[in-house]
Amino acid sequence: MRATATTTLRRTAASLGAALLLAWAAPAPAAIDAPEVGRVLAYGLRAIESRALDQVSLKEITVDGLRGLAVIEPGFGLAQSGKTLSASLAGREIGRWDSPTADTPEGWSTLAMFVIQAAQAKSGALAHADEEALYQAFFDSALGPLDPFSRYAGRVEAEQQQERRNGFGGAGIRYRLYRDHLEVTSVLEGTPAEEADIAPGDRVVAIEGTVVNGLSRKEVHDLLRGPVDSPLRLTVSRGGAERAVTLRRGLVSTPTAFMSVEDGVPHLKVTRFSQQTVALARRLIEETLAARAEPPPGLILDLRGNPGGLLDQAVGLSDLFLVKGDIVATRGRHPQTMQSYQATQTDVPGGDILKNLPVLVLIDGKTASAAEIVAAALQADDRAVVIGTTSYGKGTVQTVVAMPNGGEMTLTWSRFYTPTGYALHGLGVMPTVCTAEGRTTPEAVMASLASGALPAIANAARWRSVGLADSEGRHALRRICPPEDHGNRDALDLDVAQAILLTPGAYRTALAALAATQASRGPDKP
Repeated sequence: MRATATTTLRRTAASLGAALLLAWAAPAPAAIDAPEVGRVLAYGLRAIESRALDQVSLKEITVDGLRGLAVIEPGFGLAQSGKTLSASLAGREIGRWDSPTADTPEGWSTLAMFVIQAAQAKSGALAHADEEALYQAFFDSALGPLDPFSRYAGRVEAEQQQERRNGFGGAGIRYRLYRDHLEVTSVLEGTPAEEADIAPGDRVVAIEGTVVNGLSRKEVHDLLRGPVDSPLRLTVSRGGAERAVTLRRGLVSTPTAFMSVEDGVPHLKVTRFSQQTVALARRLIEETLAARAEPPPGLILDLRGNPGGLLDQAVGLSDLFLVKGDIVATRGRHPQTMQSYQATQTDVPGGDILKNLPVLVLIDGKTASAAEIVAAALQADDRAVVIGTTSYGKGTVQTVVAMPNGGEMTLTWSRFYTPTGYALHGLGVMPTVCTAEGRTTPEAVMASLASGALPAIANAARWRSVGLADSEGRHALRRICPPEDHGNRDALDLDVAQAILLTPGAYRTALAALAATQASRGPDKP
């Protein structure tokens, strides 16, 4: 009996040890909704295949995407030989699959799910990865080889991006959170909070009946925000006296345009292009003009550091200053990318909000995308003198694809072409007056204008004639006035702009000098 019991115990222990070894070596797959994951992958693959700027095959996208699993499980590898894919973990093959018979997003997403599930069965890291982690790894890797601007955002990040683009339902306050209250630091103009007489220094001690004491920043954020026009109840303390405030959430958009007046010259700073940018800029300009008995000498439009944003807002801002003419054209593979935009005269009576007053546009090496469209359009239509350094050179358009899981895929799908025909990508906007490397002074600019010898203007024809495929030529042109980050700190740009505006005849001379080169059209003119 004892020998038999001992033998049984040994067998049991051995079996248990083997089971433990197997459990370690082959963890149970994560509880993901495989059909749903496959559906999201197929949706993303279809979007990339049909909309990406350059043609890419479903096989390339899928293989690149699957290689992203190595971000979660560093030992994961994927190899292809002809029509066969093989996956490995720590150098040991875990599966081999033939390419799908149907070269469709559904066919390749099905194959991707086979690979993912086989890898999950062998990798603890992949077994514990949820759907969002798999989407992030797959799409980051699939989009990475396309271009620097195509990317995937998960559900949470996508919501944040939507708020930046379109605004959100809220009260319109900025605040600092303390343990038992939040202190209002500023109130956005025209928001429900302003209408409810909430002011900086007020303390909010309860939101929707929930005391602030002990709440996290996310909990406060979630309580304050909600659908536009939905009620929001606050308990506000001012000077020790509490009052109940009920307001209705409004569409809150972070301001992207700011007006100041220096030496009698309006200075409009536009920091990015979101859904409300044009409306805000128009209001600021109209209010500034209405407050003056006499028209100002002109307007400085500051786009330095502006990374871009919504294409329609760039077109709209350009349209505020133009009576007629082209603004921008876009071209890509997808039929919807073949677009041309012109000045309309519909938003502003007469088509020019400034009634032909001078416009000086400031740009630098951080001026990109939608901001470059504005600078290039106003320059090409002889509506503005552009001052600063060569801009960033991001001449591509991104479309945002809403994914079934609540995430977003941003895809580069077309290129910008200026009214004079050159592609902005990799080249940027050439300033009429270059201030790079501090190489000039207002006095030197005036002297150059008087002699008709602005160095940047001398290269304008070359700028418009260099082809998109001529990378070396485009880089050489950019070095003539090197892109620099001038931000808000570089006073030289402003000093030059002020000098041109306030010196009789200087603005018209600069416009005329550049206009003489405008006849040449770029080789990439669509």
